[in-house]
Amino acid sequence: MAVTHPRTPAGTSRGAGTSTSTGTGSSTGTGSAAGRHLAELLARPGPYRDRWLRQVVRATSEPVNQAAVARVLAHWLWLNGDAAGSELLPRALRDRVSRALGGHLLSADTLRLFTAAFTMDEQDETALWTLLDERPPYGR
Repeated sequence: MAVTHPRTPAGTSRGAGTSTSTGTGSSTGTGSAAGRHLAELLARPGPYRDRWLRQVVRATSEPVNQAAVARVLAHWLWLNGDAAGSELLPRALRDRVSRALGGHLLSADTLRLFTAAFTMDEQDETALWTLLDERPPYGR
């Protein structure tokens, strides 16, 4: 499932045609620094945290509830017509969320999905792209 940046002109996408485009990342995992920063952003009090907190069904001791984050991503995909309305989608996204937030694997497509679903501000988005060792999207 290709996810384009919300500011992408119609018909174009960064890394179009590939769902495995990644930055160079560090030796501990592709996009590990970006993934850790993403987890920090989602754990901080504010709009990103508020968005996933509204989706919590079962509380956990983790600073970020990955199941709730997966629900936010699924909801965004459903609203934008990028996925069929399946109840299984959040569960299918949980491994992707776990890999991203755990700093194990964060692809460009996954980063685009997070920044779009959480409506990240330009400063946070640019910092994440920089940490992923890619140029910020679309000349920013």
